[in-house]
Amino acid sequence: MERRHDDELTARLEEILTRGCTFISWNELYVWYDVQKIAAKTYRDLSDRWDELTARADTDRPLGKLSFVQSPMGRVTPGLFLFGSEMPSLVSPAAE
Repeated sequence: MERRHDDELTARLEEILTRGCTFISWNELYVWYDVQKIAAKTYRDLSDRWDELTARADTDRPLGKLSFVQSPMGRVTPGLFLFGSEMPSLVSPAAE
């Protein structure tokens, strides 16, 4: 992986810490990892990077393992949303 791609990937993972989630398009993953198929090795590398980042993070909330959700708008924005498995919380509808 090129240094600039490594830096961008790290920035995206850090975005999870600051915003709660991030989005990475399939095309970005293909370019960054220089692959023609996204395989288990890519997901494993992303998870390892997340684990390293969270081990150094100074936070009082649980972050959990890196979770991957495919974009529901696959034709418009194909890619993945990433977030820590312990981070999301459901929003309850307003009481009527």
